[in-house]
Amino acid sequence: MKTYIISILICGLMITATSCKKFLDLKPLDSYTERTFYNDEKGLQGGLVSCYDALQTDSLYGNNLLTLAELRGDNLTDNDPGSGAGVRNQIEVFSETSVNVILAGAWIGNYRAIYRCNIILDRAPAISMNETTKNQIIGQAKFIRALSYFNLTRLWGNVPLVLKVQKTEEARQNSRATSAEVYQQVIDDLKDAAGKLPVSWADAQRGRATSYAASALLGKVYLYQKKFDLATATLQPVVAAIYAGTVLSTVPQTTTFPNNLKTSKDVIFAVQYLSGGLKEFVNQDNRYRNNNNTNIINIPQTLFEAGDNRKELVATTGTGGRPGKFNGPQVNNETSSDFPVIRSADVLLMYAEALNEGAYGNAEAFKAINAVRSNANASVRTAAILTSQNEFRTAVYLERRLELALEADRWFDIVRTNQMATIFPGIPAFRSIYPVPQVEIDNINNKNGWQNAGYN
Repeated sequence: MKTYIISILICGLMITATSCKKFLDLKPLDSYTERTFYNDEKGLQGGLVSCYDALQTDSLYGNNLLTLAELRGDNLTDNDPGSGAGVRNQIEVFSETSVNVILAGAWIGNYRAIYRCNIILDRAPAISMNETTKNQIIGQAKFIRALSYFNLTRLWGNVPLVLKVQKTEEARQNSRATSAEVYQQVIDDLKDAAGKLPVSWADAQRGRATSYAASALLGKVYLYQKKFDLATATLQPVVAAIYAGTVLSTVPQTTTFPNNLKTSKDVIFAVQYLSGGLKEFVNQDNRYRNNNNTNIINIPQTLFEAGDNRKELVATTGTGGRPGKFNGPQVNNETSSDFPVIRSADVLLMYAEALNEGAYGNAEAFKAINAVRSNANASVRTAAILTSQNEFRTAVYLERRLELALEADRWFDIVRTNQMATIFPGIPAFRSIYPVPQVEIDNINNKNGWQNAGYN
């Protein structure tokens, strides 16, 4: 943890060397360290802000995660392959190696978030404060830690499972946990978070993780593990809340994007940004810049029905040369546009998928997929149109591509639904996950078994 020293010690030219020495020897009156900062509620709340802040960075939702989860898929083409020594293009064309800096940034960014959450979870139990508030802080830290580990294991498979604050020598002894072990920790964290968090926050605190966000992410974790019954049961209360429309609801994307993510009831959790010189903004160029054809949007417009209100938002060239979905207002290339992590439409499609995998013909499955399609002004799907479990499955997969386009889900969906060989024929299966960054392996004492199979 950085040491923050607010006091500025200045010796003027007229001060004698002796008096200057005494002045400089004084202990700063407002100096914080990791040991002294997290001693009260104010310190915990400040530390919690740093956990959310870790998600904002270019290492994660500010940039790199979009490259790893979208450019890797079939929604985008990098039309400037030489940019940045080709590191982005390597991700797209499946030629990345363990020294790719985007991989290193994402790995470090996720563990930075985990480290900050672990500090909160380590120090919170001993602090005397309102128990409800304390539990809400713990719940938020566990949600962010779970999200970070979920991303890590989706990107790399087996990763170190670090659940406490470590010293350098301890970290050098880390080994990789299995993906199953990581998923179990994610599940445990999200269950605990769902029980500690409120269903909503006051407007001044809007954007914090909620119990609905924890349950929605937990349902997604179960879906990735193909535990469809658990996914259905976990998502059902969230779906009920969406249908009720009080806290959550489906909202047309033309309303949600690009400016209203902060207030749309469709957004269950988003990484939030703020422009205006506070260093909390995101670079607009990181939102799939299409100026000079840097990025080409590959989503065929023929996949959308004529009246589908999502169509123009992901057209090859949106307003201002960018896809309209993320073309928020910007000044000096700074934007406050949030990045959605979980939306109500995502939950409905997961629910429909899980129900269909349990048994074809479930009325609630059709209701869920049609709620998304009706919200997009697309025609409804019936059993006369989707006549089998496989046809329904294929319809859900397509709907996810259209609904969640450019939202860092596409590559993960391709892998988890076993579509990689079909969409990217000839690409070896080991590239369904990325190589472990060499910079991380270099810091480990026992390097055996640290690199993923297929990579040098």
